[in-house]
Amino acid sequence: MEWSADAGWARPRIVPFHEFDIHPFNSTLHYAFEGFEGMKAYRDPNGKIRTFRPEKNAARLNETSKRICFPTFDPNEFVKCLDEFLRIEEPWVPEEPSTLYIRPTIMSLTDVLGVHPPNKTMLFVTASPSEIYFKNGLNPIKVKIETEATRAWPGGTGDVKVGANYIMGITQTKAAAKEGIDQLVWLNKDRITEAGACNLYVYWINKDNQKELVTPMLDGTLLPGITRQSILDLTKDDKRFTSCEKKVTVKELVKAHKEKRLLEMFICGTAVVIRPVGSIVYKGEEMKPQYPEGQLSLELYKKLQDIQV
Repeated sequence: MEWSADAGWARPRIVPFHEFDIHPFNSTLHYAFEGFEGMKAYRDPNGKIRTFRPEKNAARLNETSKRICFPTFDPNEFVKCLDEFLRIEEPWVPEEPSTLYIRPTIMSLTDVLGVHPPNKTMLFVTASPSEIYFKNGLNPIKVKIETEATRAWPGGTGDVKVGANYIMGITQTKAAAKEGIDQLVWLNKDRITEAGACNLYVYWINKDNQKELVTPMLDGTLLPGITRQSILDLTKDDKRFTSCEKKVTVKELVKAHKEKRLLEMFICGTAVVIRPVGSIVYKGEEMKPQYPEGQLSLELYKKLQDIQV
């Protein structure tokens, strides 16, 4: 679906998958005028096709659009178009545990050199069958707290889904992979923000000797993940612990580990769903939660899967 400053949005079309030509001066290529979303379609045990909170993805894509001076769209109409797309592409939705990964994308169609808001853009959606994100299933991963590079910073674009966010840490991610690291944990000064392309949670006994499930608060440097929010929604009334968003510093994490108060840590996101963290590397030292294989994280994984499928 294309948009122009003169004519507004054109009528949406569903067409066979195909490549498209791009002008060498296209501003997406030169100035990163693009954004995207990640969604999934699931086939439930009765064969029915399901999506998970697609209106949230549509709303977040609109926030990305605003940030990069793109036009916004009606989220309800987007969901209607997505439903029709899935009706047509239903044979491509695999049975669980695989899913159909859906990639809505916005890009500039302005073909002039120069940094200015595009006068022509496109919103398109593609999809592909997808297996489980990590090949070794729900086995715990190893993360490293990155102390040199910064993925996002206050006043930047860390809270919207643009490709530039992901390229920022690719050099460090590549180097970490050679050390056997699965994901890097990114910091904003001394505060923990995200792990790779995922949000994260810490389950610990806090300073008041209360069990607490905490995720770093939204401060403009991390993405407001839909899985992240869904976990907050699922756990808000759990009487076993308090569920909250707040600042989480490296110092607090290290102290909790030394005092054996760090129970679990896990990452979450659309692609990965939930994955326990079994090992945390910080300045050459390795920390392990009390339950590195995951307990609460696996329970929450099942709850989410039951809702989604």
